Amino acid sequence: MRSGGHRRGGTIGACCAAVGLVLLLAACGPAAGSASGGAPAASAGGTAVTFAMQPGGQASYPFPFFTESPPTIDDDSVYNVNDFQYLMYRPLYWFGTGVTPYLNKQLSLAEPPVYSGKTVTIRLKHNYTWSNGEPVDAQDVMFWMNMMIAEGKNWAFYDQSGLPADIASVHTTGKYAVKLDLTSANFSQTWFTNNELSEITPMPMAWDRTASGQSDCDVSVTHCTAVYNYLYTQANKGVSAIASSPLWSVVDGPWKLVSLTSQGKVVMTFNKQYGGPVALHHITTFTELPFTSEQAEYNVLQDPTAGQTIDVGYLPTVDAPTPPAGSLVGANPSTLPNYSLSAQYLWQLSYMPYNFNNNTGQGAIFHQLYFRQAFQMLVDQEGVIDGPLHGYGKLTVGPVSLYPKTTYLSPQVANEPDPWALNIQRAKSTLSSNGWKLEGPSSGQVFTCVRPGTGRGDCGAGIPANQQLNITMIYASGIDWIQSAARELASNASLAGIRLTVQQEPFGDVVGTAFSCTPTSKPSACNWQLALWGSWTYSPDYLPTGDTLFLGNAANNAGDYNDPHDNQLILATLQARTPRQFDSAMHSWDSWLTKELPVVYEPDEATLVETIKGLDIGPLNSADSIAPEEWHYLK
Repeated sequence: MRSGGHRRGGTIGACCAAVGLVLLLAACGPAAGSASGGAPAASAGGTAVTFAMQPGGQASYPFPFFTESPPTIDDDSVYNVNDFQYLMYRPLYWFGTGVTPYLNKQLSLAEPPVYSGKTVTIRLKHNYTWSNGEPVDAQDVMFWMNMMIAEGKNWAFYDQSGLPADIASVHTTGKYAVKLDLTSANFSQTWFTNNELSEITPMPMAWDRTASGQSDCDVSVTHCTAVYNYLYTQANKGVSAIASSPLWSVVDGPWKLVSLTSQGKVVMTFNKQYGGPVALHHITTFTELPFTSEQAEYNVLQDPTAGQTIDVGYLPTVDAPTPPAGSLVGANPSTLPNYSLSAQYLWQLSYMPYNFNNNTGQGAIFHQLYFRQAFQMLVDQEGVIDGPLHGYGKLTVGPVSLYPKTTYLSPQVANEPDPWALNIQRAKSTLSSNGWKLEGPSSGQVFTCVRPGTGRGDCGAGIPANQQLNITMIYASGIDWIQSAARELASNASLAGIRLTVQQEPFGDVVGTAFSCTPTSKPSACNWQLALWGSWTYSPDYLPTGDTLFLGNAANNAGDYNDPHDNQLILATLQARTPRQFDSAMHSWDSWLTKELPVVYEPDEATLVETIKGLDIGPLNSADSIAPEEWHYLK
């Protein structure tokens, strides 16, 4: 089955949150010339808001058919999708209801899908129109589906067994109704809604064209390649052309693009044709500012007198007030006098992949469960949460996040304490019991394999005699607490007889390296060992079913973890027909894989949102989507 989601850098990461592939700025601060009406005095009835994007993130690409082709490595990031594209072009289904990542019926373009045997019926609501006056209807869904059929391999999250391969046929049954005939009745309805239909973004007929004029991709798949090539070319003409293009000005979302700079500064204006819910006295101008680091953004939050102001931004956890026990927010509402602080826990997984394909000798070590157990015991999640995260974090112990709590989480996992809490002595004992011996000077002893082989107490398959535990980890720069966590892990590893060399690199470089290695890659692409960028935010696939990150050969399985039993359990989740069967299958998989440690689990950090006093931005969405059309200044 297919995979999807976003890499994030900045809520570790995640992306983004989380869980993204971002274009890092050359400058070390925000785009020049930005201004905001968000000083405290504006709270009496202002209409403009300036929003600081998370460090390293920026808008770059308008076409909501994310591609794998260069130079669009950033297109599927949370920053570009959730904070840019979704504001202009609404997905068919919207996710995130308060703190839960479930389907949001109110903000979706369509009613919940209806399943019957092998068929799925989608009925679009009648109140949405494009900004050129045309209705958002079934043909707009057909346009996207036909393009997926024709150009699916260019889709950033394409998987040969997912969309469109799992659909036998698709056709309209009315102006606002689309019927999908599936190839099997064995697909989980929960999975198909959350991880397949969630990917669809209706596209306007104004885009159904080539350089020579109007086309008909919406009714003829054979014409879609030419349309795709035209739209792809138009989307890559440069940021100045994006803002002035009549193509991208046709939107069904609440916002229209006014300007976009090469550094990623975005200015949008409210789309009066938008048919969805909005606040009574909502803002009408929305500006996004890019930053390269937490500190650069924090400097503006602290001192808005230098010509820059931020109305909604992010507070580095290292600068946050420590929350009292049992609270999500510090006793001091904010360390900044003109702002209010909120803690947002995103629907994401915080982890660091091993490279099981590593060709420098470490891959064989990573395949050993005992080693993964020992290494996980060197990650001081509690210490990171209490230290550089200032209490704003949650433990990660398995493939399904403990928070926000969902029905997908195994009760067994939820109710058990962390089995791999920091324990340096136990880690050393585990290695000693499996063929390794500390050798070298007393000040820097390193474990060396002295019992090669595959028997009980041996080092394991593929590990030669005299192999040392010398490991390299790359981690994303720009996030203070990640740097602290990486250095602490290296220190703990040295105490346990592992020489861990840590190297910081720009977020995009870390992610680009981790996802460049596949079983068929050139050897030079597979020499990384551990990569820490932060989190994976579940979007546009909102279920943590494992087909995204842990199924063998999945596109986003960065380290290429591949276990037959894991694959079997994942497939069982995708084929569970009823919600009860689905939850049962999820619990079985979650319980099993939690013990297998396919990745190094890192603490799930909170995103700390600072909001200028007098501005109401409503509840924070755990799916990491924003809805500025609902933001308003209090009278």
